[in-house]
Amino acid sequence: MWIDFQGFSSEDMKPVEAFFNIHPLTTEDCFTTDTREKFETFDDYYFIVANEIHYIEYSNILNNVNICMIVFPALDIVLSFHAEPIQSVHEVVHKLSFEPQGCIPSPDWLVYALLDGVVDIYVTLVDQLVREAESLDGLVLLLTGVEQTELLERIGYANRQSNHLKSGLWSKREILSALRTSGKVSSNVAVYMQNVVDHVLRCNQKLKLARETLGSLNSVYLAKVSIELATVSNEMNVVMRALGGISAIFLPLTFISGVFGMNVRVPGMIGFGDNDENYGWFIGIIVFMLALTIGIALFLRWKKWL
Repeated sequence: MWIDFQGFSSEDMKPVEAFFNIHPLTTEDCFTTDTREKFETFDDYYFIVANEIHYIEYSNILNNVNICMIVFPALDIVLSFHAEPIQSVHEVVHKLSFEPQGCIPSPDWLVYALLDGVVDIYVTLVDQLVREAESLDGLVLLLTGVEQTELLERIGYANRQSNHLKSGLWSKREILSALRTSGKVSSNVAVYMQNVVDHVLRCNQKLKLARETLGSLNSVYLAKVSIELATVSNEMNVVMRALGGISAIFLPLTFISGVFGMNVRVPGMIGFGDNDENYGWFIGIIVFMLALTIGIALFLRWKKWL
């Protein structure tokens, strides 16, 4: 017998806890949202917490939902608890429709079917991540400008998703290994359990490859940005060199026209008699300009700007 509870509260659980003699810590774990995935054995039952992952509707954010299973082998009863609808339960109901007798073969088979449904979701998500990593690998050297910002966001999101999947797959492997060696499942169901373990191992291998690809993408992206910055810097240096050359041409001309265009008597000026003013103002201005230049140079030298 399989009894599935969705959206059950701790108050609603009290009669069930008393009837089946369920340990209070098990009840607490069933209604704690951050309970870690685990496998525990008690006198009359064993307890499994598995985490199903799925996208929140109309978003690309992954959400975790715990499914808790309390299995009574002697009574052939399985109790499952989850806060919201989950895909693995629907998958098991679909599988049961193909059973010859239309009923659950055994409690351990139901546990296998639920865990298989949870792992199948990870298989799909890991395959999607591998395809995304391959797509980003082909785009990293092609996109430029504003498109690079979107590329960097996709790389960051893929890295976060890979971390999320890695933590979930690691705990699934521990649960399945502990369950297979606990003696709580029959030899026939243990074969199916091994198949689920193989799926987890294959997902881990694919995920490792995807993480390595994403890691190399970060290095390639940073190298590409560095090359682009160096190219822009070189182009700027060429422009500044041209402007410097033009300035070097016109600076002496500007200095000469400024000095000899002052409103004082300068050397070479014609039209002044012997009684006109001498070169005192001109010499004074030149001396002042030299003193100011030397003073500024010493100040910049003191500031270590020269």
